[in-house]
Amino acid sequence: MSTTHPQTYPHPDYEAAHQETYEHAPRHPITPIPLPPGVRQSDFDSAVSEFVSIVGVESVFVKEGLSDYIDPYDVHEDDPSQRKVPSAAVCPNSTDQLSSVLKTANKFKIPLWHFSRGKNLGYGGPAPRVNGSVALDLHKLDKIIEVNDEYHYAVVEPGVTFIQLYEYCVEKKKKVWPSTPSLGWGSVIGHVCL
Repeated sequence: MSTTHPQTYPHPDYEAAHQETYEHAPRHPITPIPLPPGVRQSDFDSAVSEFVSIVGVESVFVKEGLSDYIDPYDVHEDDPSQRKVPSAAVCPNSTDQLSSVLKTANKFKIPLWHFSRGKNLGYGGPAPRVNGSVALDLHKLDKIIEVNDEYHYAVVEPGVTFIQLYEYCVEKKKKVWPSTPSLGWGSVIGHVCL
């Protein structure tokens, strides 16, 4: 399992902006790291082992690797137990892997907190609302499945960014022009919509 954060964006400028979002935030130790509610340590360890077998060791994050999966501004200095902290993070890179991760989480009754790109700063970033949930990071699911010129819609995976969709439409000479916000690195499918 990895104890370093994942690279979120293939474009270096977007990755730098992502890191800067968290770089200047106050840092506090990510302890204690809670277990998912109602889950025994042995069951959690078994689930994490299954997650590793599904997505690979480089796509399961624990301990210090969880720093990008908390809201850096949710400090709770008086009572650190009030911070929203995941127990682990998993980054599937295919819908087959995602399906297997969901089956494992259901098998061990582990709550998941899913998000597409993890900014959602108005909603607490990628931090789970249920302490100890496993963060399900969907940023690697970034395929554009269809852009329909006639009916003006797109079918995309959760990790597709606005700029990716725009560049795809330009490259494929689509007759649609997606609106791209100033933060083009954000996900088309926002956290609220997942």
